[in-house]
Amino acid sequence: MTNYDIITAAIDKYGVEPQLIVAIEELSELQKEITKYLRGKGSLDHIAEEMADVRIMLSQMGFIFDNFEKVTEWEGVKLNRLWKQIHPCDGDSCPIRWNDEG
Repeated sequence: MTNYDIITAAIDKYGVEPQLIVAIEELSELQKEITKYLRGKGSLDHIAEEMADVRIMLSQMGFIFDNFEKVTEWEGVKLNRLWKQIHPCDGDSCPIRWNDEG
């Protein structure tokens, strides 16, 4: 059974709205674990576990909203913006964007 099979089966079994609620819950759980970590009471393993849950839910959301390509486009825009913040242009010596292949 593939990840695709599992993810689509979960959406089929539980429904779109319940899975979106679970996505919100998983994001909240990750937020809680990061906050615990910042207070010195967290665990890197718990953070990794919640990150895995969030990734799974993001995959489900990609299927629910049928927007994998749009998310990839936005990811590129956001990464380019971050690259420019990290490496600001200085006159003619503007760095190449992260995904420019020439």
